[in-house]
Amino acid sequence: MYGLIEPNLSDADIAALHELRGPRTTPVPNVFLVRLAAHFIEAEIDGVINPGRHLAERLGLTRTSVLTYMRMARRRGLIEWS
Repeated sequence: MYGLIEPNLSDADIAALHELRGPRTTPVPNVFLVRLAAHFIEAEIDGVINPGRHLAERLGLTRTSVLTYMRMARRRGLIEWS
């Protein structure tokens, strides 16, 4: 397998992530972090190069925001990711 060019995210996946995140003025919910991390890690497993950039583009975020969310998930003990 050569890997995917970008993560396999449907429009429903993206809508669900936006709904789980909620307003930017509220704390980041654990359920959002877990779901985002699952998509990120799945993309890595599928061979996506730079999944942070691709997820950021699809979600309308910066790559830095996606990586910050991943660090938050790790610090909260929700995932093991290095």
